[in-house]
Amino acid sequence: MNAAQQYMLDLYRAAQLDQPAPPAPGTGDVEAYRSFRTWRAFQGVVDERVAARRARRAELLSLLLLRSPRRPSAPRPVAVRPYPVQDSTRRVPDACGRPAEC
Repeated sequence: MNAAQQYMLDLYRAAQLDQPAPPAPGTGDVEAYRSFRTWRAFQGVVDERVAARRARRAELLSLLLLRSPRRPSAPRPVAVRPYPVQDSTRRVPDACGRPAEC
C-alpha cells in the first residue's frame, strides 16, 4: 500500500468516526527541509566547520588565481547528418494538403 492509498483509507476512517481529516502526505516536507537546513547551518557554526570551509575556499581561490590562464580550445567541427524525416527522397507524399485543411 502506498502513501496515497493509506491516506485515502485514513480519510475514510476519519469520516466514519466524525473526526477531522488527517494531513495529506507531504504537507510538512518543505517546512521539515527548511528546519533541517537551518539546524545544519547552526551546527556548522557551532562546530566551526564554516570557518574551515571559508579557509579552504580562500586557499583554492588563491591557487586558481596563481595558475597561468589557459587559452580556450577552439570547438571542433561536428559532421551534421540530416534527420531521416528531413531527407527529401524519403518523404511520404502529402495526401490531404496542409494540416489545417485535413
